[in-house]
Amino acid sequence: MRNILRWSLCGALVMAAASGCSGDGAQEPEGLATSAVCDGTLTGPAAEALERIGGTKQFTELTGTNDIGDPSKFSLDLAVRRLHTELGQRSECTLYKADNDSGIYLMKIRFEPTAERPAPEKASKAQNAGDDRLVFPLGLYAYTPEENGASLLFSCATKSPEENTPYVMASMFTNKNQVNPGSTAKDRMTVLNAVSRALAEKLGCAAQAQLPAEVPDALPG
Repeated sequence: MRNILRWSLCGALVMAAASGCSGDGAQEPEGLATSAVCDGTLTGPAAEALERIGGTKQFTELTGTNDIGDPSKFSLDLAVRRLHTELGQRSECTLYKADNDSGIYLMKIRFEPTAERPAPEKASKAQNAGDDRLVFPLGLYAYTPEENGASLLFSCATKSPEENTPYVMASMFTNKNQVNPGSTAKDRMTVLNAVSRALAEKLGCAAQAQLPAEVPDALPG
């Protein structure tokens, strides 16, 4: 009889604990806070912009390792060290919404050294009536398509044993079905600019890069 009572009490405690963990109140999805993603590069307006893009305050990043055994989670140190390696070996910031289990990323940010830059007239405005790009006055060339992604080219001289390059191209890719429709092109550029500023600092080219703390409005078409 004593054993029966003891097991009944244990069962009741287990049920009570389970009930407490799954209460009726709304639960924050498990994940990383905005300030913790992309190696802590998003604060203030950039953090708020990411939350508008995702429609959430909780995110996850890739786990595991990449093609050469580096952690898949973004690291500024690795982004600097691997900048001149091949795609798949560089450190990229890939974000998922913590409350979405589709396996589809919200956004991916990557960097590439380059020797190419657009002509100044191409960097100052959209090229024709059907061009949906919004051009922002920062770096050497910054634009967003109307609905998805963003691109930012900035001055930053880097070198490897094989090449010397004067510029870095920052690219953001987004999945339209993951993006909050209430977010804006400026939100995307704000996030990309913040991560790019942090990388430029790490590379020692912040003065060259000329990336502002606050992203200005897009230029008129």
